[in-house]
Amino acid sequence: MRKADKILINGKIYSVLADDTVVRGTAVAVQDGKILKVGTDEDVKSYASENTEIIDCKGNTILPGMCDAHCHPSIACASIDGVDLFGVYREDDQSADDVIEIYKERLREFVMANPDKDFIRGAGWVVANFSEKRWPNRHDLDEICPDIPVVLESFCQHNLWVNTKALEMGNLDANTPDVETGEIVREEDHYPSGLFRDAAAMFTAKSSIKGYNIPVEECKKLFLRYQDEYASRYGVTMITDCMLSDEAVEAYKQLAEEGKMNVRMRTVHLMTPESCTEQILEYIKNKGNWNVGEDFRIDTIKVFAEGAFSMLEPYADAYCEAAGLPKGYNGDLFYDDETLTDCASEAMKAGFSVHIHAMGDKAVVQSAKCLAAAQEKAGMDNTRSVIAHLMLVPDETARLMGKANIIANVQPRWMLREDDVQAVVEFAGEKGEESYPFRKLVDAGCVWAAGTDFPVTPPPSAMHEIHCWMNRSCFPDGPEWDKYQGRVLGNEKPATLAEAIKGLTWGGAYQMRMEDYAGTIEEGKSADLVVLDRDIENTPKEEIYSIDIAKNNFQG
Repeated sequence: MRKADKILINGKIYSVLADDTVVRGTAVAVQDGKILKVGTDEDVKSYASENTEIIDCKGNTILPGMCDAHCHPSIACASIDGVDLFGVYREDDQSADDVIEIYKERLREFVMANPDKDFIRGAGWVVANFSEKRWPNRHDLDEICPDIPVVLESFCQHNLWVNTKALEMGNLDANTPDVETGEIVREEDHYPSGLFRDAAAMFTAKSSIKGYNIPVEECKKLFLRYQDEYASRYGVTMITDCMLSDEAVEAYKQLAEEGKMNVRMRTVHLMTPESCTEQILEYIKNKGNWNVGEDFRIDTIKVFAEGAFSMLEPYADAYCEAAGLPKGYNGDLFYDDETLTDCASEAMKAGFSVHIHAMGDKAVVQSAKCLAAAQEKAGMDNTRSVIAHLMLVPDETARLMGKANIIANVQPRWMLREDDVQAVVEFAGEKGEESYPFRKLVDAGCVWAAGTDFPVTPPPSAMHEIHCWMNRSCFPDGPEWDKYQGRVLGNEKPATLAEAIKGLTWGGAYQMRMEDYAGTIEEGKSADLVVLDRDIENTPKEEIYSIDIAKNNFQG
């Protein structure tokens, strides 16, 4: 009889299969990184030898390794070693200038603590703290750093705020052409103000400012920190990085080749409106060149359907007035239907999934319609294609997604009332109460997966996701409890524990095309296992956010 390297005993297995069957038991035997036996303590004892490591789970839950199916670890790496601007929200008695001073103080403290830095990155500033009357600009940063380039990304990853030195380094000036999607905000003389909004504008800045992208070797070091401080800490063994630099791609590839990854990584190629046809041809030509077995692969094309939320109806008048937007504004789509359908179809025929960022209901409607049409044009009925975020979803669009096998990648951490979310949903008026649906997607027959979108909403905790999914309200000991306690977002029936676990495990594995060997606790599958510090089924749902990981990632 084959003997186990490790045996987990005295646990409570909870794993949800594709057909919603829940796998149970108390013990798992592991050999060479694969699950040898699942059952009771009695069932696995014969697999033990004198060399077998026995792990007592003390009656706590054993889960499959979890998946963060839409996040940005390579961007998070920049904030790991940069200026932390998260958690600053404008109070009623504060002006935009007051908030700027808070951000400047954080930058000042970082500079003082890191005198050897010759390039400063950061992330986390909140766009909703400002309006057309007062946006952040280069001069604010120049007061602290006149001679060192500074590039700060907003928490939503749709805006860059840079200083004059960074503009000079990138040769960005009054002669820099405007872009088709997004905006290079200008001063009166047409010189860039230091604010770059959305896809093409941000790409112009990032590709021009020498040193913006973290070098490969530094990327590797920072990602290893990410593995230890975030992925392993929160029981994550599968990750999809949804936007990254060429340097980060190379870093992931090298780490996989060196056997240093303890997560299974999937990343994306980014398609942009200005160059989509040429990009698709290039990606198809080079498909597979970055893949390292199942540890690292690029099998997905990432698309932004919108920048600012593209809505079927205009933004609320009060929001437009506060933000300095024209009355009747409803946001722009980045693609016409024909272009998006044609490019998606070509990608699908080459074996790529298409992963679309869409939040506003106009963007969601277009994305579902074009993905369904692209699959039909390609002669395929399931390409594992995805719509992520899904802030507002019309009922008929949810049904189309289910019929066309389009995966709903949801962010449970946003399914609640708190300042981050409230600032986003208020522009939608009464429809804001329908934000971030889940039940209608399930009822429509969609497969669902979950992503934290970290670092948009820190930390990337699967237990926080489950809590928000099941409660649709904030944490009892969180800083915003007094403000939002008792107030849930929307009137949907929240997710069950089984639905949440399935989305975080099997659903993520399915999206990443690895459900045959990961995502569930079954014999013959990879031993990607997580042990919690308590029994999740006997934890009140209002306390799930406080669960920690006791042991994780038994992957061979």
